[in-house]
Amino acid sequence: MAERGDDFKPGDVILHNSSFYGATHQPDCGFFVPVYYKGELVGFSCSTAHQLDLGALSPGSIGIIDAVDCFAEGLQFKAIKVYDEGKPNDTVWQLIRDNVRATDMVVGDMEAQIATCRIGAQRYLELVEKFGLETVRAARDYMIDYSERILRNEIAKIPDGTYHSSGYIDGYLDSEDPKRKDLKFEVNLTVEGDDMIVDLTGTSDQVDDRPINMPFPGTTDMAVYLTIRTILLDSKKFGYIPQNAGMVKPIKIIAPEGTLVNPTYPAPTISRFCPGNALADTIMHALGQAVPNQICAGIGNLYMVAYSGMIDKRYWVYMDIMAGSSGGRFGKDGMDAIDVLYANTRNNPIEDIESHQPLSVTRYEFPDNAAASGKYRGGVGPIRDIEFTDEGGFLSKAKDKNTRHGVLPAAVMARQAR
Repeated sequence: MAERGDDFKPGDVILHNSSFYGATHQPDCGFFVPVYYKGELVGFSCSTAHQLDLGALSPGSIGIIDAVDCFAEGLQFKAIKVYDEGKPNDTVWQLIRDNVRATDMVVGDMEAQIATCRIGAQRYLELVEKFGLETVRAARDYMIDYSERILRNEIAKIPDGTYHSSGYIDGYLDSEDPKRKDLKFEVNLTVEGDDMIVDLTGTSDQVDDRPINMPFPGTTDMAVYLTIRTILLDSKKFGYIPQNAGMVKPIKIIAPEGTLVNPTYPAPTISRFCPGNALADTIMHALGQAVPNQICAGIGNLYMVAYSGMIDKRYWVYMDIMAGSSGGRFGKDGMDAIDVLYANTRNNPIEDIESHQPLSVTRYEFPDNAAASGKYRGGVGPIRDIEFTDEGGFLSKAKDKNTRHGVLPAAVMARQAR
């Protein structure tokens, strides 16, 4: 907005999803409501959600394994006002309706996000009215300082030194270009007192015309922060710890520009999630050298499939996220059929799938003997067979370009997955 010379006003609602301006990838649409108190901008109420479709190359905004740049990945919004001083920007809303599939669901979800932001703004102002602005700000600062202090205390317990790990994703194994396959993550994690440096130098270059790059903000940085936080601040031991800016202050990230972990515009990034999990897994095994009893073995990644079709000239889209599994843990087996590491989705029940889409689930089960034997085995992923019950259905899948089969998940103290 500063580049355009625009500013915030009461009643505004801003839509943003640009991967190169702080968003994760284009389907993740953020809505922001500025919060004013007695004429002063005192904060923002925000909501981010993965939208079902943004008019990309294929339905469902996934499986776009051949996107050559970010323009093939759907509509881009760079801090656009969808409400201007309380009035809807009808032109923008019409543009969205004209360019996305499953319009009612997408626009309805966006409106729900806006309602969420407005409720958040209202409740923040209720706190300010009750306790006073300075008290609320002091409480905010205290929570940030508290989170930073707790994390620094745990970092300081780790012996100073550098801990290294390498990880891989397959990329495009059928490509003749060696720069598109067997892509590498390099992690050197250095502890100095209560500070930590995560250096990703040596990671493979970005793939300019394929969407397996990871935007630094929202993907690479989150892979670092969430992994370190999860390992060092287990909620079972520490209880609830506020997730805020205090969690990032002790950690410095070095991510060379032009690599998979910090791509340059206009590189496509829509399939950033599975490489992000693989990066988080690599970071986990670097840190695990210092705290081996606090990590799990290598993860089984996710798999995405989008089903779509037309009924009475109206698009329907269903996105199925096939869960992965976690590796075995110290004292416990790995978890079966779960989202891993990033962990922001859950199992979708058969009843929900079949009651809302022209689909029939004919099989949903675990494979037999899929995990390597050991005292604490790794988890297993599910098998799900789905059939269209109406003609004209279309399926797009993320395939295996952004996961790993050539390199199996890493073992810890035991055997490797198979």
